[in-house]
Amino acid sequence: MRNWEKKRKDDISEHVLVTHIVCLLIFLMITFIYFDLQIQPTTSNFVKLSSLMIFFCLATVLYISRYLLSKIPALSQARIEEMLLLVIIFPLSLTFIWYSGDFIGAKVLIIIPVIIAATAFGKIAGVGAALLASLLIFVIDYSLFPQLPADIFQASLIVSSVSMILAWLVGGLLEAERKTQQDLIELADYDQLTGLYNHRYLQENIEISLQESENSNTPLSLALIDIDQFKYYNTLYGYQKGDQLLSAIGAALAKSLPEPSYAARYGSDEFMLVLPGMKKGELGNVIEEIENSICQEAEQIIPAEHPQPFSITFGVAGYPEDQDAGHTLLRVAEDDLYRAKYSRGTDYLYQSVLSEINALKITDAFPSLQSMISLINLNDRYTFGHSERVMAYSLSLAEELKLSQDDLDLLRYGTSLHDIGKIKIDTNLLNKPGPLNKEEWETMQTHTIMGAQLVETLPAFKDVVPLIRSHHENYDGTGYPDRLKGEETPLPVRILRIADSFDAMTTDRPYRKALSLAEACQELKKNAGTQFDPQLIAPFIASVKKQYSMRLLG
Repeated sequence: MRNWEKKRKDDISEHVLVTHIVCLLIFLMITFIYFDLQIQPTTSNFVKLSSLMIFFCLATVLYISRYLLSKIPALSQARIEEMLLLVIIFPLSLTFIWYSGDFIGAKVLIIIPVIIAATAFGKIAGVGAALLASLLIFVIDYSLFPQLPADIFQASLIVSSVSMILAWLVGGLLEAERKTQQDLIELADYDQLTGLYNHRYLQENIEISLQESENSNTPLSLALIDIDQFKYYNTLYGYQKGDQLLSAIGAALAKSLPEPSYAARYGSDEFMLVLPGMKKGELGNVIEEIENSICQEAEQIIPAEHPQPFSITFGVAGYPEDQDAGHTLLRVAEDDLYRAKYSRGTDYLYQSVLSEINALKITDAFPSLQSMISLINLNDRYTFGHSERVMAYSLSLAEELKLSQDDLDLLRYGTSLHDIGKIKIDTNLLNKPGPLNKEEWETMQTHTIMGAQLVETLPAFKDVVPLIRSHHENYDGTGYPDRLKGEETPLPVRILRIADSFDAMTTDRPYRKALSLAEACQELKKNAGTQFDPQLIAPFIASVKKQYSMRLLG
């Protein structure tokens, strides 16, 4: 129990205890008043008063002792002290009302068990006790007075009404307080979207679960679940659909895990399963069942025409196999998750980076593209620095042509990603030291289509797709993959075509040396009207020469 929770509960318990003690004091006071009014110096009356006082004191001591004992966890039972007090006070109050006869003040005593019932069991129990007590008061009145006096009837009616009002008010207030306390606990412990425990609860309880496993010498397993490319789904279908997916997964996990196992939301798109008593090696069937359950829920939410199948990744850790500290076990599960996720190859790596970028605004995503460029460089030695240089050449020509800021941004993204399709090409083919044969060349040409397919699923990058697909189209229609001719390819694509070829000419390849600036410019002029847009060659050469001059000056 957390400190705030314990303090709030103790404060309420203290108020209830004081209320009960005050009720007992009122009972004692009314008893004294009655006997003071009727007292006679006789042995009989003295014995009656002494017996009542002894019985009352014993009941009070027994109640308070039981309350104190309930604070010991091993002896704690819900509301035993209140039930014990009711068993004593209720019949004692009715007995005293009957014994006192026409003493109107005694009728106030019936409020005491009503308040005890209301504070202990809520307003329904309190009102029920008030109705029962009221009924019994009138039964006692009619049994004592064949002709019921008006003042006695009026007193009974007033006390009955007051007791019911107090029962409803006191019981309702305490019920509201207990409900508020429970709501606060749920807010503190549960994730409101998925209905599972939250990250804070997991951090607090994982070490408790581990300690219990150590003490009982039983295994404990953790399974970390990650939704692959969740930001991609959010961007493609909207955050409302993403929240719906998370909620469905939470419901599926809640149904799949019997106690004492439990699930918690670990991150925005991650869930942690805590499985006491289960060995790490026994998780196979459990994980398979959970994965099937989650995927079935996802299929109900993600549109059928979705281009990529929904998938999740698991990372597992176990005690005593891995470590013996809660935070270390969590780290082992995280490491295992990332190993599983990124062992799928660079294709998955690219998809993940694209998903991260796509979740940003298009104008904010450029810094993240550096990660993508680095991944491309790892796959193909030739592309090292290639995308950066092509971007510089393309933007230089675009500025020479005074294109709009939108076109500049489009070129910035398109040139960064234009070779992304090469992740689908075998690394040995990309880095082959000699010229490609016909079959290899046909395979290499597919990188434009595969790159476009990879990016076209991301709405934020839809304008970039033509640059990726068509950057090998020739001006005379002899290029690939669609044999577009002339201005059938957009201007940014024609700019990229020139910049891409120029960088290829001026870069060393395994089977030939790089051309000089003059040689490369001559090659561009030679292929104007066939490979390249003839209107763009002169401004491109002018912009490139400016860059080279600036480098020499620098």
